[in-house]
Amino acid sequence: MSDLVAGLTAGARVAVRTRIDPAPSSGPTLTDTVGELTHVDEVTVRISTRTGEIELRRDHVVAARTIPPKPTRRGAPHRAIGIEDLHLVMTKGQPGLEESWLGDAGEGWLLRAGGGWTGRSNSALPVGSPDLPLPEAVDAVEAWYAARGLAPLVMLPRPIGAATADDSLGALLLARGHRELPVVDVLTGWTDTLLDAPAPAPTGLSVRRSEHPDEEWFAGGSPRLLEHLATAREVLSVPTRQIFLTAHDGAVVGVVRVALADGWAGIFGLHVPPSHRGQGVGRWLTQEAARAAADAGASLTYLQVERDNVAARSLYLDLGMRPHHEYVYLGPRRTG
Repeated sequence: MSDLVAGLTAGARVAVRTRIDPAPSSGPTLTDTVGELTHVDEVTVRISTRTGEIELRRDHVVAARTIPPKPTRRGAPHRAIGIEDLHLVMTKGQPGLEESWLGDAGEGWLLRAGGGWTGRSNSALPVGSPDLPLPEAVDAVEAWYAARGLAPLVMLPRPIGAATADDSLGALLLARGHRELPVVDVLTGWTDTLLDAPAPAPTGLSVRRSEHPDEEWFAGGSPRLLEHLATAREVLSVPTRQIFLTAHDGAVVGVVRVALADGWAGIFGLHVPPSHRGQGVGRWLTQEAARAAADAGASLTYLQVERDNVAARSLYLDLGMRPHHEYVYLGPRRTG
């Protein structure tokens, strides 16, 4: 099987370049096909395009890559992608250990369970229709999480400044006694913009990249990661393309992770211990993450930051990232 195609997955948006056979006597000898990959076998590659499904011979492929989802609004690609499509990209960077769809796969509500480590891996993501009346859909979500011993947390993506009570699902959850957690901003940008920002390396620091996390990387993680270390190991073994960066000055002084999917790079888990904050380590390490993303071919970058994390949010904005949308989690109120 050709390695050019082996890394592509059905459902991804792809660009595939193939030889024209027989080759014309003049003019181009290659052609590009862009669309959703629907099927791959030993002989053929099928792609659903704007004009219909096209079948290509696998041995004619000379280049193939995953590209970002088709924009749903005008503007730069990192701005033009829709909220739901961007969330489906982001879920690949922080998946659940168990996932299930309420409604059609890719078009319903994604239910994720991941041992309680991070809301992203342990929440329902309503990106489409659950194919049920809203109250029954929420009942199904609550039952699914209860069966796994988890609180029924719902991630509610929305435009910046939208009110939870103005959303039909948000209003229902509030009426059922769910509480709203702090707002999280989703920031996006060109990867090259991050690289263009000034971020000098602090004296005496070096950075190491790896496709897999080692014990040093885990040891440099946040207190919450260390609290859920066994689960974190499992969750971080799921994404297929990742880069783990560890900063050293003789000891670990910072870590960050880059997740690659659909032409995007997601920056996750940046942590610098208190003893090394205020020295530019976080800024430099964020830029090193962008450099790793660029080297891997990702031209667009996203990250997620709680709005009340003023220092981190200011850092990312200063590096050139810009707000795309926001989300909140809604979960049952604690009693006692």
